[in-house]
Amino acid sequence: MTALIINAYDTAATAEAARIELTELQREYLIELGDATLALREANGSVKLSQPVNMTAAGAASGGMWGALIG
Repeated sequence: MTALIINAYDTAATAEAARIELTELQREYLIELGDATLALREANGSVKLSQPVNMTAAGAASGGMWGALIG
C-alpha cells in the first residue's frame, strides 16, 4: 500500500530529527520509505527541498544500467 504522509514542524532541526528517526525505523524493517524529503520555507518565502538521495544521479545511474543491459 502506498501513502503520502505530510507532517509540519516548527523548526528545520525538528523536521530533520523526524527524518532521521524514520530512517532508523526503515533500517529495523518496521516501515518502508519511498522517499523522505524536507520542504523548508526560507525567510523570503521561497521553498528549498532537502532530499537524502540525489535523484538526478540515481536516475542517471539507473538509466545507464538499463541502457547497458538492453544495448
